[in-house]
Amino acid sequence: MDQSSTGQESRRVVRLLVAWVLFHLLFWTLLPLLCNTCLPLDCIEAVMWGSEWEWGYDKHPPLSAWAAQLFAILMGDAGVYLLSQLCVVTAGLGVYRLARFMGLGISQAVYAVLLLECIYFYNYSSVEFNVNILQLPFWAWGWFLGLHALEKKNGWSWLGLGLCVGLGALTKYIAVFMLIPLFAAWGMRGQWRRALQAPGLWFAGIVSGVVFLPHLLWMQANDWITITYGLRRTGGEGAVWWQHFVFALEYLLSNAAILMPLIVIAMLCRRGGNKAQVPAGAIGFALGGYTFMILLTLLMGMEPVTMWAVPLPLAIGIWLVPRYNLDRFPLRVLPVVLFMGLLGMIAYGVTYGLGPQIRDKPHRVNYPASKIAAQVEAAWANTQKSSLPYIIADEWLGGIVNHYGEADASVMIRGVPARSNYLSEADIRREGGVVLWLKSRDTSDPTVRSLKTAYPDLKERYPNAVEVEDLVIAWPRRSDGKSGRYGLAIIPPKM
Repeated sequence: MDQSSTGQESRRVVRLLVAWVLFHLLFWTLLPLLCNTCLPLDCIEAVMWGSEWEWGYDKHPPLSAWAAQLFAILMGDAGVYLLSQLCVVTAGLGVYRLARFMGLGISQAVYAVLLLECIYFYNYSSVEFNVNILQLPFWAWGWFLGLHALEKKNGWSWLGLGLCVGLGALTKYIAVFMLIPLFAAWGMRGQWRRALQAPGLWFAGIVSGVVFLPHLLWMQANDWITITYGLRRTGGEGAVWWQHFVFALEYLLSNAAILMPLIVIAMLCRRGGNKAQVPAGAIGFALGGYTFMILLTLLMGMEPVTMWAVPLPLAIGIWLVPRYNLDRFPLRVLPVVLFMGLLGMIAYGVTYGLGPQIRDKPHRVNYPASKIAAQVEAAWANTQKSSLPYIIADEWLGGIVNHYGEADASVMIRGVPARSNYLSEADIRREGGVVLWLKSRDTSDPTVRSLKTAYPDLKERYPNAVEVEDLVIAWPRRSDGKSGRYGLAIIPPKM
């Protein structure tokens, strides 16, 4: 192939990369805006936490909450959806940069990015911004900066690696696991000892520690609440010996299913002639994280959540593309990539856009969020002159009132003060608030959830709480006219 043809091919594949970026930033931001009347649960939680601007919350470190709240302030719900796609796109560009640095050609590097479209985490699931999505840029760019820093002896890259690890840990603690594939790649490239002896690595460690320190102090002051939450999610202590193997197998099979489109592509191209040179360390980035999680599960007996694997397959294309010559078979690879991208959009549109018409139980994203918030605040305004200061509710309904309401009411999550360190029971007794819970999803249902059932000890803690008339609000875009019933109680301020 002459130089002119090579240049044309490079421009063509770069246009594919640009198209992929625009596809995510435009279509995957607009689609949920058209389909949803409420942010997804993880997004609601994030903006609820972020409105308090704390150094930590009951489940996670603060960075995802701060980011979600900032984008919500700037652009509303569209900002939160856009933020999620910015994470995916930024990570994809990091994968491209890593692939190029490891020696892949332009076409190979672009294909390594395009393969991300075949992974559920990065299309359909990416709409719901959360701690897993925000990790993506830190992993991809942290890997590149780690390789670049060591090979080029670049102090700025060591600084960047430290920031990626520190900011990643401020997103979710398991972000430090990004170092496992990096060390695996260093080892496969014969650089492991050199990396450990490099002053820059220890400098990066200090940087990450400084970035993480304020949250560490917050954890200490709040009884290590995020750690105990994480331990509850993983289990492990009560697992018998055989469950170690079962949990590891379940994790392996669930992730294999998620990667199945990539396996299909590899099989379609496996007879493509001589295999290109696979960069040293590529398989470490591709499979190092999976190997570590499976070994950790076997050892500890924890039950890993599938969504914890969101950043793990980011660099799998850097291994697959040269291993199976995928860039030489555009007519086999690109149709699968396009199909998976369109399939994700169609599935999302049908599930949530048509959900109110085809599903009896409303999806969370199809809740009448703005009406719930407006009617809760109106009920408070009927008895009080001040704006609503506090609400006792679960993270879902409380987050809806906090985000869509005018008052930005602080939420006591599920009535548990320990889960809401930014307020106290004394605050609520002094300034008052409302209690909100879902009684039933169908007003024709005679079975309703009472205040005593929702919050058994609430009347003892707030004896002046008074139940008021239920809120009855129609479910959006339904043809059957069904409405939901919400219980409401007013805690008047202390006079």
